[in-house]
Amino acid sequence: MTQSSPSLVQTALPLNSDSSSSAIIDHCKRLSTGFSERAAHYDATREFPVENFEELRESGLLSLMVPKDKGGIGADFLTYTKALEQLAMGDASTALAFNMHNIAAGTLAEAKVGALSGKRGEVLNNFRDWAFKEIVENQKLFASANSEPGIGAHFSKLKSTYRKTDEGYIINGLKSWVSMSGFADYYVTAAKKEGANGEFPDLSFFVIEAENPGIEIEVIWDTLGMRATNTNMMHLKDVSVPTNRLFLGTQGLGMLKLVREPHWTIAGYIGVYLGICSVTFNFMTNYLKNKNKPGTQESVISSEQVQHQVGELAIAMESCRTVVYDAARQVDENPGTIETNEAVHRSKYLVGELAPHLASQAMRLCGGATIAKRLPLERHYRDARCGGLMPATSDECVLYAGKSALGFDMTRMSETYW
Repeated sequence: MTQSSPSLVQTALPLNSDSSSSAIIDHCKRLSTGFSERAAHYDATREFPVENFEELRESGLLSLMVPKDKGGIGADFLTYTKALEQLAMGDASTALAFNMHNIAAGTLAEAKVGALSGKRGEVLNNFRDWAFKEIVENQKLFASANSEPGIGAHFSKLKSTYRKTDEGYIINGLKSWVSMSGFADYYVTAAKKEGANGEFPDLSFFVIEAENPGIEIEVIWDTLGMRATNTNMMHLKDVSVPTNRLFLGTQGLGMLKLVREPHWTIAGYIGVYLGICSVTFNFMTNYLKNKNKPGTQESVISSEQVQHQVGELAIAMESCRTVVYDAARQVDENPGTIETNEAVHRSKYLVGELAPHLASQAMRLCGGATIAKRLPLERHYRDARCGGLMPATSDECVLYAGKSALGFDMTRMSETYW
């Protein structure tokens, strides 16, 4: 743990259901200041940013996506995207891990209880009430444990299996890329029905307690970027899950949910990588303003060539931000429509590709000194390189956009990259 000055968030009241969008974003901006002071330490040591998550808890942000009538803050997706942007400007690893928690909370918040009647509606409502209570009252942290070695997040190819028992379910498998492993309280895990055949298996999600004796964490995380997410392998051996921990209370509809409403699996990343773009651009412009031409007292920003290059990046930056915010706004207004899903994939591609390009250009403009670890640009560059690999990958986003433009039915599971 690093020693740091008292966080600015300690001077502010925790967020609650009365907090406005601007108050949420401002609060995240204050948090980001403390995050940035600790980011280099966590990056160098690969330690999980425990102090950052303590501040997220204290500020009430674990319930950011929990509906107001369930005691949460009830933020919309646009506010969430802007909040992630601010947090990532302080520490991208913290923002990325925080997004994994909100994939679970946000998916539950969107679940339409009224659309299900009878027993199914009752089961879903009970599950939501339990999960929201765990988040709001007990401050529990949820993580995602879905990707697998050699498969990634291609859910139709998952090898993890489950079987039904009288008491619930038994799950076996191996998961990779489990962020917050060893620190989360619960893991939301995908598995296919044992013995199921066909191109698109009977896919379900389950909530597993961190203390489950069938879980074993294999610590392997030592990567180029996002080094403080504590993302490791998770072995699942005869993991017993009770019936009431079936995610969303529904069995076998996981693939349909991913195909029809992919925004929580994909779009949460866009706020994180927009934050990396923003902090990179800000560093670049501030650095250039204080840099003189070699052997002179004249600032480098007097050069029209520099002005031109910065101008191009500024236009790309604001264009990307506009596309990202528009996609988030569409998620709020029309989730799951073809137009919204197109916007989500478009924004994920743009921000995933702009981040490493912007960081690379910033290094070229600012000069060789910026590759030093004493400056944050080197870390931003490494974190930025990871964006195009997060689901949906840049190649998958382009494929989706191309298919959609050519008239393919993107609501069909047979057209999906999942």
